[in-house]
Amino acid sequence: MKKKLITSALPYIHGIPHLGNIASSVLPADIYSRFCRLRGERVLFICGSDSHGTMFEIKAKEKGTTPEKIVYKNHEKVKEIFKKFNLSFDYYGITDSETNKKFTHQIFNKLDENGYINEKEVEIAYCPNCDLFLSDRFIEGTCPYCKGLARGDQCDDCGKLLEIKEIIEPYCVVCRGKIEFRKTKHLFLDLPKFESWLKGFVEKSKGWSTLAKSETKGFLKQGLKERSVTRDSKWGFEVPKEGYENKVFYVWVDAPIGYISFTDEWCKENNENLEKWWKSDDVELIQFMGKDNIIFHSIIFPAMLKGSGEKWKFVDRLIASGWLRTKDIKFSKSRSEGLTTEKALKNHPAYYWRYILTALYPENTDSVFSMDFFKEKINNELADIIGNFVHRVISFSYSNYKEIPKVDKERPKELKETDKIFEDITKNFENCSFREALKNIVHYAKISNAYFNNKEPWHKSEEEKKEICFFSGNLVKNLAIMLYPIMPEFSEQVLEFLNLNKEKVKWNDAKKFDFSGNINKSKPLVKKIE
Repeated sequence: MKKKLITSALPYIHGIPHLGNIASSVLPADIYSRFCRLRGERVLFICGSDSHGTMFEIKAKEKGTTPEKIVYKNHEKVKEIFKKFNLSFDYYGITDSETNKKFTHQIFNKLDENGYINEKEVEIAYCPNCDLFLSDRFIEGTCPYCKGLARGDQCDDCGKLLEIKEIIEPYCVVCRGKIEFRKTKHLFLDLPKFESWLKGFVEKSKGWSTLAKSETKGFLKQGLKERSVTRDSKWGFEVPKEGYENKVFYVWVDAPIGYISFTDEWCKENNENLEKWWKSDDVELIQFMGKDNIIFHSIIFPAMLKGSGEKWKFVDRLIASGWLRTKDIKFSKSRSEGLTTEKALKNHPAYYWRYILTALYPENTDSVFSMDFFKEKINNELADIIGNFVHRVISFSYSNYKEIPKVDKERPKELKETDKIFEDITKNFENCSFREALKNIVHYAKISNAYFNNKEPWHKSEEEKKEICFFSGNLVKNLAIMLYPIMPEFSEQVLEFLNLNKEKVKWNDAKKFDFSGNINKSKPLVKKIE
């Protein structure tokens, strides 16, 4: 069985992550990692903070401080929030590291040696009021395609990549003044040279999400253009080439290389070999991201690795999702829109949010979040169907026997359907269809509830009562295991009630009806939202 190297798109830490950031990349990557570990697979789950780019220079100017101070303060905040969300990274790094600088320089130098870096004189946006060449994120205006907010080289609303000169009425975000264009030299990655290879690479790829594949093919159809790798800026890695010492790498260059760097840092801490993860055929690379990050993972990063001439690992499965919206507005850190994770966790436990974001996972299209939807799902599903069943079964068994009794009987016909549901759940987790997997689990809980209610153990003989407690207790155990990738905190508490060691539980245990033994007193785990 191949080892699995799982990555999530790096959160850009110029602000506190909102629920949309969690829903599109880090949460699905975490769910999949936990599922694979439960199946006994060797998993390495890597992520880190994307810490370069001009947004930090903008913030630093506004606050009268340095980009570095903002970056490392936000990095620690984000790590703490992700910890509270029970995200099980094996390593969480930061792109502003000496390791990442080393690999960025190494890959750039190889690209340059191999003839994939071109020098061009170009016209760059310049603010005469600030006396400053403006990197993309210092420029805003109106998107020519959707009339939304264009932020530098990309529309913040429709996600389309843009040239600065395409933007309608562009202005400097620092002083709000009009910009002009002046000539300067920059280095470019010669993407057109990779076009033929990329088309073949994408065509042969398997296991990519529908959205990832369609967006990539659509971008390739437009024809690839050279893409600037340098910026007139100070915050970032300096360029190791004569004449470019005063420029830095554009953030998209060193950010994806961070996946390699973080793996290397983990390897050094764990006495592992980087090449066995990034230069081996025995590894499957699975990458999760929102739709605005697709081309960086499906086109640009693979082209950089290919152009280096080294045997780097290319992505095997690219899992992209849509955006989480509320009232048709995308959650946005930069616009201070949406519910931040910090605020969300103050109001409700992490597993409430993990549950709701899985129920809304925007696998192929955008999803709409509302507090009404949140309340309905938590109260009607998590509380009434799942939480209520778990508490009633464990409480009844504990008050009668202090255990789940051992019964040697064939599973009743009412529960025969559970085998097929378990197969569906497994398949949906494998396919990264987490929304559908959760629907299957809720269906499993409904069948479990119906069994317990219809059997009415409180009215039955001792033998029948023990039988009902045995099968119901196993249904509770199975639900706890199946919900573990989505709500680990909730499942761990249920397993503790059942006196089961969470470290010894495996995925396939969720299809078995062989559990019995002493249990602990339970308590309600889901409080309804008033």
